[in-house]
Amino acid sequence: MLDLTNELYNKIKSAVLKLYPNALVEKKYQATTTAFPYVTITDLDNTEMSHNLSYGERQSQVSWKIDIYANHSTGEIVAKKIRDVIMPIMEDQYHLKRITAKPVDNVLDTTIYRYMLVYQCKIDENRKIIYS
Repeated sequence: MLDLTNELYNKIKSAVLKLYPNALVEKKYQATTTAFPYVTITDLDNTEMSHNLSYGERQSQVSWKIDIYANHSTGEIVAKKIRDVIMPIMEDQYHLKRITAKPVDNVLDTTIYRYMLVYQCKIDENRKIIYS
């Protein structure tokens, strides 16, 4: 199985920290974080779509969710600046398909602005090729 999560995480973390050195970038969501901006990247799905009878030529569909949290009156501005450094990584470097990019109500604390990105691609596991 081709696992891109660590590679994506490292590139996203580097880009976000370059923009906001005190930001937290994690793979797991922590409901009690007190540091902002806060970015999480989560594996959503990795479904095998097909393979031949000898289990070769495997193709999978994978997806990730990226949540960006920011607080105070500038939360929306900060979240969108972070979004704008993440999108070129996902789209221009990795050619992933953007499924959604939108603000989401943060039900645990409505004073925190939340922006969500979801990306998806198909992967040829044997040849290690990404398809949008």
